[in-house]
Amino acid sequence: MRRIALVCLIVMALLPVARAADPAPTYHLPSDFRGEVDQEGARAAVRRGDAAPFADILKKVRPQIRGEIVGQKLEQHLGIWVYEFRVIAPDGHMNYVHFDARSGEAFTVRPLP
Repeated sequence: MRRIALVCLIVMALLPVARAADPAPTYHLPSDFRGEVDQEGARAAVRRGDAAPFADILKKVRPQIRGEIVGQKLEQHLGIWVYEFRVIAPDGHMNYVHFDARSGEAFTVRPLP
């Protein structure tokens, strides 16, 4: 009985250490993030009206993006369809900027505490 209690105490003591070792911040809960979609999924989202065509969004947001766009994808965050752009800023850093896929309005993806 004492051995079981000791093992439980050790495990409970190590849990905060395991959580602190998490290498990267979480930007969304797994249940809130359905991830990026493939090309057919993007077409379906546009047909349903969940997202505007990429060319329309790009035309609207390009003036707001400083740097070279090196990648983009359509994904969902918290149930909202967003276009994510990977941008190399003038200072050489890689930035990720997000825009609402329907309106093209800036969308902030924040780390969770």
